[in-house]
Amino acid sequence: MLQVRDYIKHKNKKIEDILKSFFLFHPKNIDLSLERINRLLKKLNNPHKKIKNIIHIAGTNGKGSIATILYNLQKSQGRTVNIYRSPHLVSFNERIHIKNKEVSNHYLLNTLQHIKYVNNNEPITFFEIITATAFFMFYENKADLTILEVGLGGRFDATNVIKKNLVSIISTIGIDHKEFLGSTIKLIANEKVGIIKKKSCVISSKQTQTARKIIQNKSLEMDCLFYEYNENWKIENKIFYHGDIQVNLKKIALSGAHQHINFSCALMACIKIKKLNIDLKSLDKILPRIYWRGRIEKVKSNLYPNLEIWIDVAHNKLGFSVLVEWIKKTKIESFYMILSLGIKKDYLGIIKEIKKANPKKLYIVSGKSFNSHNPKNIKSAADKFKIKSIIFEDLFEALNNIKKVNNNYNKKKVIITGSIGLVGNFLEKI
Repeated sequence: MLQVRDYIKHKNKKIEDILKSFFLFHPKNIDLSLERINRLLKKLNNPHKKIKNIIHIAGTNGKGSIATILYNLQKSQGRTVNIYRSPHLVSFNERIHIKNKEVSNHYLLNTLQHIKYVNNNEPITFFEIITATAFFMFYENKADLTILEVGLGGRFDATNVIKKNLVSIISTIGIDHKEFLGSTIKLIANEKVGIIKKKSCVISSKQTQTARKIIQNKSLEMDCLFYEYNENWKIENKIFYHGDIQVNLKKIALSGAHQHINFSCALMACIKIKKLNIDLKSLDKILPRIYWRGRIEKVKSNLYPNLEIWIDVAHNKLGFSVLVEWIKKTKIESFYMILSLGIKKDYLGIIKEIKKANPKKLYIVSGKSFNSHNPKNIKSAADKFKIKSIIFEDLFEALNNIKKVNNNYNKKKVIITGSIGLVGNFLEKI
């Protein structure tokens, strides 16, 4: 969700300029509060209060995947869906889909101009003003369902101005954004459960015992229906089990065991919420078509025919533990990793996870599309854990270097990871 003005780019110069101008309204990139967005929404005649059938998703890792899975499941049933996700990989337009289609440049620009005019230079953060933009668009284009992915935290996240929802889904909670949410699972979980609304439904993914307890208690306090992974449903050998319902998830296109868990959260929402009901018999055809860029994805590139390239947007310790688990399970050996991390990330914890995967060599690069950590610090951590590493200024310089390396394998395996910015930069260029 974190974004910095210098790294905002758009093919449409007018859209790029207006997005960059939003950073001038507030001295801080992140300032968790609902006051400013509520003030702007009031000027817009409170569009968020006129949107019905909202699915709200919070968590540390997996919330974007759950949102995307639900989006695709609901579209497959003939429903219209508005969805708001963040951040984006390549184009800002990825964040907002209206009635099953990515927002057009024309409509996006017109709406951004209107929102900027209405805001009238009042203090507001970048994420808050674009969230207000999404709400305004969703009001103007009412759909059967609206899916909102929390940007950061939950309680004071800009998406949490809504008062009602069909369901709150809490994806796996881990340590991230400590400077905003706290340094313990307990503190972070207390922020995430802030999205839970009275007398609604709560679906909780795989959690630590601490997070589980907090989600359970909040659901009880808010008088909600509550369903949690491994208690109300489970996955064994890629089969989803809930009561008499069994669904084979083996055909899911998304890689990694964690995506089966994410899928199961979305599926539980469809089973438990009448307005989300789906034909379970249709899943066999739908599963191979659900696609989410940059999530343990194999990418073909004519520029690098002798490389087997994988990309993944893992950007915190929890994300890397999932990536490493997949590397081990898939038995990917003698691979090269290209890494760049955000300036606030726990690089020591991440390097410790990477060590478990035993990369042949770690290529550390500067982030060109985000505020990245000093590569020298990451290299020092790699040296500490006895991981062979080298620093390159540019992602493509690193790839070209790997391309030239002689080895006995038909295709050299490369994993590009560490941030959405790095992965987005790769996808944009190829």
